[in-house]
Amino acid sequence: LGIDIGDVDLVVQIGATRSIATFLQRVGRSGHVLRKVPKGRLFPLTLDELVEGAAILRCIAGSILDRTPVPPKPLDILAQQVVAACVARPYDEDVLFALFRGAWPYRDLSREDFDRVVLLHSGGRHALLHRDGVNGRLRATRRARLAALLSGGAIPDNADYQVRLEPEGVLVGTVNEDWAIESNKGDIFQLGNTSWRILRVESGVVRVADAKGQPPSIPFWLGEGPGRTRELATGIAALREESSATGDGSAVFLRAECGDALPEGAAVQIAEYVAAGRQALGAIPTQKRIILERFFDESGGMQLVVHAPFGSRINRAFGLALRKKFCVGFGFELQAAANEEAIVLSLGAQHSFPLDEVFDYLNPTTARDVLVQALLAAPRFETRWRWNVQRSLLLERSRGGRRVPPPILRMRANDLLAAAFPQVLACPETLPGGPIPVPMDHPIVAQTIEDCLTEAMDVEGFLEVLRGLKDGSIERLAIDTVEPSAFARGILSSQPYTFLDDAPLEERRTHAVMSRRVLDVRTADELGNLDADAIERVREEAWPQPGDAEEVHEALLWMGYVTVEEAGAWQPWLDELEGSCRVLREGGRWFAVEATRDPKAVMRGRMEALGPVYAEGEERALLMALETEGAVLRTRIGGREAWCDRRLLSRIHRYTMERLRREIEPVTAANFLRFLACWQHVDPEHRLEGPSGVAHVVAQLAGFEIPAGRWEANVLPARVRGYKREWLDQLTLSGEVAWARLWTAGAGPIRRTPVCLVMRQDLEEWTALASAIPGPDLSDVAVAVHEALLRGGAMFFQEIVRSTRLQA
Repeated sequence: LGIDIGDVDLVVQIGATRSIATFLQRVGRSGHVLRKVPKGRLFPLTLDELVEGAAILRCIAGSILDRTPVPPKPLDILAQQVVAACVARPYDEDVLFALFRGAWPYRDLSREDFDRVVLLHSGGRHALLHRDGVNGRLRATRRARLAALLSGGAIPDNADYQVRLEPEGVLVGTVNEDWAIESNKGDIFQLGNTSWRILRVESGVVRVADAKGQPPSIPFWLGEGPGRTRELATGIAALREESSATGDGSAVFLRAECGDALPEGAAVQIAEYVAAGRQALGAIPTQKRIILERFFDESGGMQLVVHAPFGSRINRAFGLALRKKFCVGFGFELQAAANEEAIVLSLGAQHSFPLDEVFDYLNPTTARDVLVQALLAAPRFETRWRWNVQRSLLLERSRGGRRVPPPILRMRANDLLAAAFPQVLACPETLPGGPIPVPMDHPIVAQTIEDCLTEAMDVEGFLEVLRGLKDGSIERLAIDTVEPSAFARGILSSQPYTFLDDAPLEERRTHAVMSRRVLDVRTADELGNLDADAIERVREEAWPQPGDAEEVHEALLWMGYVTVEEAGAWQPWLDELEGSCRVLREGGRWFAVEATRDPKAVMRGRMEALGPVYAEGEERALLMALETEGAVLRTRIGGREAWCDRRLLSRIHRYTMERLRREIEPVTAANFLRFLACWQHVDPEHRLEGPSGVAHVVAQLAGFEIPAGRWEANVLPARVRGYKREWLDQLTLSGEVAWARLWTAGAGPIRRTPVCLVMRQDLEEWTALASAIPGPDLSDVAVAVHEALLRGGAMFFQEIVRSTRLQA
């Protein structure tokens, strides 16, 4: 919608725009003359986008716009413009340097950077510049003119492949070039809501046919989604925080703040969503509050969600740096993703740590270097490198009058990267340990790093967040939950462009997370509570159940010891083992003779047998040591800090989930039909009696149309014991019950005419509902009768004939 496309009456925006200015610009294409008013409709696709849309409306009403930053001294564009300037005429180096320093983005350009850029194009046989080092002059070579004309420009080539339906050639959509190159003829994939079969892959085009609903695979993307601006992220966080503070009146507050453009139903939905998230986490994530949420998934692993509503540019940096820190600290790669609202890290069994320690994993003084090391392995680095070598004219977009195919551009870009920065493409086994040294003296390498940090991400905003966490200006909150909160659902089902690793969509560990589609506030309030019955059940299952002395001895070998109070029924077997010198008593504890006495090993065994425990002093220190090894985890039971074996805690969570699921488990069809028979009083044991029973049935079946003859022949006798027709007459003559024809129309025998019975006190509401449904066109006779009834009210038959002057 950014081009002049003629008159537009209404703009329909599908999904969020990620910025206030983008939404205003798109809606502004409608009514694009002085006498008209621009009109637009925003259709959010998720609950998070619904909140974002409301925040956009509030920001527009408050005249808040996004700031547009100017890239500081982009060296790739400088390399292009140096060549373009010298194509027109030779330049003295000092004059050309002063000329570029006169442009605002290059006001701080150093001579050292300028000389490095010149050196890019002034060396080798295929150089675009010839440099006279003695006189300090630059002139373009013969091949520079075509390169500057055909390969110039600041807009990068994404090289996505078009998907076209054969034989019509209709454009279906686009797919990532990496996925298109790896695809084969006959592969079936999903794009939109349809599955397609690949016929052939051509240069820049994937030819497909309709797969007729066959099971597809999912294509992957390695690009970047649009990032939310800082101003909009602040507006969203403020809207959620302020609306939650109003309590039950949050929907009213939202409509007051956002205006009538926000429908009442949308305001209610936002209010319930925010309330559910607040109840689960105890607070609302904002720019001044970061919340860590951890929960088990179905695989036995855990998901760590960092609720940080700073926008995806800051969250990408936060997530990449955290992922790198986990990799270095634990020695294992993990899956991660970051969107506008949060970051998710998929943890395995080897990751165990106190949750609140994650806030201190990154230090603001070293986080930038950690982030640089993390982004070298990210797909965006190679993509940005290819963009920059194209824009700097090191890589020609056209040759011989034809566009260079995207796969060839990728290969040549990788060759240039291998020459400038060989470590980033080298085999890991050939690299020394520790961080990879980055050749920042190469202009395009330095510019690629800078673009990744400042365009794809917001490194300064990220460092501000870390400084806020360190000095306390940003509040910290950590919580373990049984099930993901409402605020976590978006990141768990995030799009492929949010991924911070190269695992494909179908292999994401977030798929192992089970959660309800919608959570009410009461359910969300109970998410962090472990079921007491599940805890007791796991404790009983974990405690050994020996059947003889040998099994007692075996249990003592792995569980460390058993106290005199715990022994109970084991005492005869312990006495037998003591007689054979296989166990001994030390104070109030029984040990196997050959069992270890190492305190940490003994505590590990005890935790496998006891389930959740509370600990203080020396025991707590041992449990903290086991926590760092991943053997135990902290949780909260009854408002107190407790410790539990990782495997047993996972089982408690699973039992708690099973209990919650049983509460909403559907009954069988047979049970449901038996319930209906009883509830509608068809079952002989539940039938009603007398006129009051008839009234009850009418109230229950109110508004349901049945052929007139069936009411007294089948429906009422089946529900009222000993039914008599006088009972229905009594109710209608007394005015308690009325009959009407509300929903259907047509001519037919009276006994087959559908009618419904309703309580007269509700007749006005039923007729109001029926009036909203268009009725049939009346005949001339019916129109005359209807008008007579409107004039004179209820009439007998003879009065209708006389009033309408119709034949009887």
